[in-house]
Amino acid sequence: MKVHVLCPASSVTGGPEALHQLVDAGQCLGYDMAMVYLPEDDPDPTPEVFKMYRPRVVREVLDSPDSVVIVPETGTLQFLSLRHATRALWWLSVEHFLMRSEAMRQQQGTAQSPMDFVFDPRFGVVHLAQSEYARLWVERKGASAMMLTDYVRDEIVQRARSLRSGAKEDIVAYNPKKGLEFTRQLMALSPPQIRWVPIENMSPAEVAQLLGRSKVYVDFGPHPGRDRIPREAALCGCVVITNTQGSAGNAIDVPIPPRFKFDERHPLTVPLVLQRIAEAMGDHASLAAEMAPYRAAIEDQRRVFIEEAFVMLSTLEAEHARNRLQRLAA
Repeated sequence: MKVHVLCPASSVTGGPEALHQLVDAGQCLGYDMAMVYLPEDDPDPTPEVFKMYRPRVVREVLDSPDSVVIVPETGTLQFLSLRHATRALWWLSVEHFLMRSEAMRQQQGTAQSPMDFVFDPRFGVVHLAQSEYARLWVERKGASAMMLTDYVRDEIVQRARSLRSGAKEDIVAYNPKKGLEFTRQLMALSPPQIRWVPIENMSPAEVAQLLGRSKVYVDFGPHPGRDRIPREAALCGCVVITNTQGSAGNAIDVPIPPRFKFDERHPLTVPLVLQRIAEAMGDHASLAAEMAPYRAAIEDQRRVFIEEAFVMLSTLEAEHARNRLQRLAA
């Protein structure tokens, strides 16, 4: 069984890193894995930061009965050119699919999106879920998905450990690309001694340094999957505060105590969040200790991911073996 993983070339966001982690895990498990970058015009398409995963790179997708083609939800239309390979769709972000699907529906003026074929049993798409949120969403669409999460790479984990015990300041870190409207409401009513620092225009090392100094990290964005920054913030010793959207809405993807999750639609949420932030500023050690189970889960994600990759690949391999026997018997 040959497995080809499609990945956007030269992209260094969380989704492409998960795709590199999958190729690496599959290679370590002894499977015939390869990365196919799209577009294919770059002679050295593997980003420098991901070369540690040592992906074997091929230029063309193998479309045969004994091959598997894995794509993220942003690449579903790549399936339409396949006739023989097993199609596997990895749901790294539900929202990305929904936005692209809605844009295509409006563009073509149809009631259904052209991307909805992935839920048609006739296409035999295998669904993989990076989050419990995605797994449940796929289930509501009438399909089932195998869990295939991802992990925070060792370099980031080790750096965060070294920063966790350092001196903390009255800083609230936030991602200005996510949930900024609500965060601005918090900032407007926050005491002047608290500094609100956006995570923007920073290198990975600078992000880590900021999180290492911060007492709190807030994230009121859509949480389309298991986002990396909340995990890194927890590893760095921040008290993590989120809303209840997307993957933050369950206790599996973001397993922090319920008292650190808030529904921003409620009229009392702003003062309640500010109260929790004040508690973290006054007694950071106690509140940060409540993040310990979350940190432990994050540090164990690499082991879990390799197990999930093994289950997924061995399941597909067994299915291919059954199909070969059926073809021989026909």
